[in-house]
Amino acid sequence: MGLALLLVGAACSSGDDSGETSETSETSDEATVNEDGVDALPPLSDDVALPIVFVHGFAGSAQQYESQAMRYVANGYPQDRILAYDHDGAGVDIAGYADGVDEVVDEALEKFGVDQVYLVGHSRGTTVSSTYLSDPARAAKVAKYVAIDGAPCPDVVPCLAPTQENNPGQAHVEVATSPESFAMQYEFLVGEAPEVTEIVPQRDPVVLSGRAVNFPANTGREGATLDIWAVDADTGARTEDDPHASFELDANGDWGPVDVESGGHYEYALSAPGSEVTHHLYLQPYVRSSALVRLLSSEPDGPTRMNTNTGDDHSSVIAIRMQEWYAADDEDLPGDQRDVLEITTSSPGQPETETVNAVVDHVGNGGIGIHIHDDAATPGRTTTAALPYFSEQPFQSGVDLFMPASAEGDGTITVINYPRGDRDNPQTINVPNWPSSRHAISVVFTDYPVD
Repeated sequence: MGLALLLVGAACSSGDDSGETSETSETSDEATVNEDGVDALPPLSDDVALPIVFVHGFAGSAQQYESQAMRYVANGYPQDRILAYDHDGAGVDIAGYADGVDEVVDEALEKFGVDQVYLVGHSRGTTVSSTYLSDPARAAKVAKYVAIDGAPCPDVVPCLAPTQENNPGQAHVEVATSPESFAMQYEFLVGEAPEVTEIVPQRDPVVLSGRAVNFPANTGREGATLDIWAVDADTGARTEDDPHASFELDANGDWGPVDVESGGHYEYALSAPGSEVTHHLYLQPYVRSSALVRLLSSEPDGPTRMNTNTGDDHSSVIAIRMQEWYAADDEDLPGDQRDVLEITTSSPGQPETETVNAVVDHVGNGGIGIHIHDDAATPGRTTTAALPYFSEQPFQSGVDLFMPASAEGDGTITVINYPRGDRDNPQTINVPNWPSSRHAISVVFTDYPVD
């Protein structure tokens, strides 16, 4: 059994996102929730809230720890003390990456005037972290270590190992992003259970910052311009004549900080001199601040762009979520745990076509990025067959779907994710049907419930 996709070509789309949403707040009486958000919990003391340094795994980035950082901050952890070491997600220089960790650790020690940090590794990041800790001088800089679903704990510092085995029903990346894993990590590092485990809205203004990077190398989109546009939630169309904010990116790809409306919908558009291609990223709304936003992109001649079939008459979409899309039914899991992507398109002047229901057997349980576009082998037709190249990449997959485009992007592509088979809580992102010849589109779903 594969990931279910409901594919509707050139049909009318209402863009309705009015499904009932379950309560996402799980707080104690001390964390007061009201219509303006959650009151901040008292800040943790500096001797308890040591700087956290997160080391991602293969094809990863700080994005794997973004939701956990929000949970830490909701519990009083200072946001600026949660750091991430982005390195080449496709490289093999483990010793070199351990040196990079040391640079981040030393910078944190100096900045915050502390003697030790907390180290957290995920997947291949646990191998990097174990290599780092094998040096006694470096291990002395680490108070506690969390090894998430990777190499076992080394016997050098206090260590916790959240895994798929002790988080039943969760896949490899999900173990890094889940509230259950967070609760384990928080109690281990802080010494008491967290009061807040879900992503709850904050009372304070929402402020975002991060990096725009070339996937999977995590090099910055140097020289690119990032324009952030407010958009209509029902269509993805821009609502203002000017961007909400603009940034010229340096070699590291840093951008922000920028204030955004809590629950507001935005487009993050990356353009570069000498390139006709604009990359449009549509992220689900933020209800909490984040300093670890990662805009995963590609240079015009990068592997993602070069292996995407492009044309004036069709769109291409990459659907991303830092939680695996479950495809197969598993008798060990309760109920139907399959994630469903429902994709509809509406375009002026396009005739309505027959609805296609498909079960895509080639999308496995390891995918966190699904490439969706027209296969060059079957132009103008939807076959839901596996796309070449992408279906062979780790943590990725590809599906042949013809989505008609309009030159000005005045149609709408609606992408709805029903997480873990939960039809009552759809996650919806509407985007313009930009032609893939000059536009790349990413839709980024959260790994936690959000309207």
